[in-house]
Amino acid sequence: MISSLQKKEDGINLSDNEISMIMSTNTIVSVVGYCLAAVVNDKVGRKYNFIIFSIPNTINWIILYFADKMSTFLISRILGGIALGALMMLYVAATSEYSSPKTRGLFMHMITTVAPAFGTGLGHILGIILHWRTVALIGIIITSFGLIAPYFWVESPHWLATQGRFDESQKAFRKLNVMNPESENELRVLIKMENSKLDKAIETNSKSTFKRFLLALKRKYFWDLLLVTIVMFMYLTAAGKIIFSLLAIVLLKEITGSSDVLLFTLSVDSCMIIGSVLSCILIRRTSMRFLLFSTGFTSNTVLFLLSLCLYLKNDTAYSQWLNVSLLALYFTLLNAGPYPIFEALSGEIFPIDLKLYFLLVTYFIAICLLFLSIILLPYMTNLVGYHGYFLINAMIMTVCLVFLWWKLPETKGKTLQEIEVYFKVKDFDVDKAFDNEQIKTLI
Repeated sequence: MISSLQKKEDGINLSDNEISMIMSTNTIVSVVGYCLAAVVNDKVGRKYNFIIFSIPNTINWIILYFADKMSTFLISRILGGIALGALMMLYVAATSEYSSPKTRGLFMHMITTVAPAFGTGLGHILGIILHWRTVALIGIIITSFGLIAPYFWVESPHWLATQGRFDESQKAFRKLNVMNPESENELRVLIKMENSKLDKAIETNSKSTFKRFLLALKRKYFWDLLLVTIVMFMYLTAAGKIIFSLLAIVLLKEITGSSDVLLFTLSVDSCMIIGSVLSCILIRRTSMRFLLFSTGFTSNTVLFLLSLCLYLKNDTAYSQWLNVSLLALYFTLLNAGPYPIFEALSGEIFPIDLKLYFLLVTYFIAICLLFLSIILLPYMTNLVGYHGYFLINAMIMTVCLVFLWWKLPETKGKTLQEIEVYFKVKDFDVDKAFDNEQIKTLI
């Protein structure tokens, strides 16, 4: 679409500044979606939140299909941005709540990494081989399905429990899970913990989720979680998937002497898809910590080697293909470990009743870090070159991983309640924590 607008096809005459505004509006407005999802969730829950924010998502594609001037493009991108922000938060929050501790990691990987990787690849293919209005028509069909499907879901049992609707929570939990001693215990702990938190909320006159969030700001565990998530997003920003993807396409153009954008884009997308699929296989066989730090430190090493190769400036075909191979390996490792695991962790580590408010704060920080990295990119590459830029990023990523090695527990196989209790009192044993009145107060 952007290429078509730049060429002024279909009689649409927009300036470069207007096209730039169309490109950036979606991401900027997503912050509004974060805020609205957090507020609306208190009233309607996860299920109807999906339906509500799928409406602007569908309308976005309808308006885009008929767009022929700046105002309609802008309205489309604003609606799309609001839906993007809200649905992104809901996918992370709901996936962790609708799955069991044993399958949560796999489903989180599929929803947050594999599906977006395939979707991005498909979007690139369709955007190149079809007219953008045809792609918008396909978008209408796909998002319409997303609008209808949630009607057939059960509500999140975890959300129902946070609202004090314990009978409904138990029914929903039993529909979603194969009941055995482990799942019965998970349900018992869920009801016990949320009931205790509601009693405390009534006692402190803080039944409103927002009031409870304000109280959480005064607690040490909030700032511990915030620090962990800031470091996670610092790593993801330094990893620079978007920026490095563009560089890979430039390198492929230089090596082949061809301008086949479709081929180059598919090459980059393929590495991301391979890494995403690998992540689903590996997470079933290894722990979260092992997968994160093995692929994380290995990808950092690959980035150090790439920085060295670019610094040596060998223009032979062999050297250039080596650079591309290192980038391909880097993309694969990044999507096999750090990217999906950090997305999964963002759905696991926050308290259930305050999850969307926590995600609102952390996603806002993530967007700020992303914009900062984009602003600094031309200055850094002019100052230290691409080799220096990669070296600095690899060093930042290494420091982040060392910090997370120290702070992050193993969450695979743990219930959301056990993870929440761990970050509050540094112990996974929920019953033990509730037996101690002093510790129970902290929870």
